[in-house]
Amino acid sequence: MKKPLLLCTILLSSIFADTAKEKVFHAQDNHHEDNYRHSSHVKDTEEQIISSTAEVSAEITVAITVQAITEITSRTHSNQARMSFLDNNRIQITEDIAKGEGEHINTLLRMMSIKNDKKNLKTLQKNLNNLIYLSHNDFLKCIPKLIKTL
Repeated sequence: MKKPLLLCTILLSSIFADTAKEKVFHAQDNHHEDNYRHSSHVKDTEEQIISSTAEVSAEITVAITVQAITEITSRTHSNQARMSFLDNNRIQITEDIAKGEGEHINTLLRMMSIKNDKKNLKTLQKNLNNLIYLSHNDFLKCIPKLIKTL
C-alpha cells in the first residue's frame, strides 16, 4: 500500500515542479576586490605568516620523524646483523680475542663502530675470561664498556 502512495507522490512532484533555470556568472574585473578585502576567505598578512609557519613546522616534524624512524630501523638492523654475525662466528671471535688479532674480531669491531687498534684488541684479550661465558646480548654490550673504560 505504501509503494503506490510513494510512487504517486513522486509523479505529482515531478509534474508540478518548476524546471531549474541555468544561471551564468561572469568573471569581473579586479575593481570589486575592495569590496571583498574583509571577507573571511581572504587571509591577512598575520594569518598568512601563521599558516606558513604551521606548514613549515609540519614539514620539519615530518622530516625529523622520518629521520628518527630511519635511525631506529637502521639501529635495529645493525643490532640484528651483529647478533647474527656473533651467533655464527662466536668460536672464531673468541679465538681471535685470545690471539689478540684476527679477521672475525676485526669484522665485529667494525660492525660495532669501534676502533680496531692494538690497544683495543689487547683490552679485549685481557678480559677474555669475563667475555667468554656471556650471552650474545651481554657480550655485545660488554665490549664497548670495556674499551671505553680503558
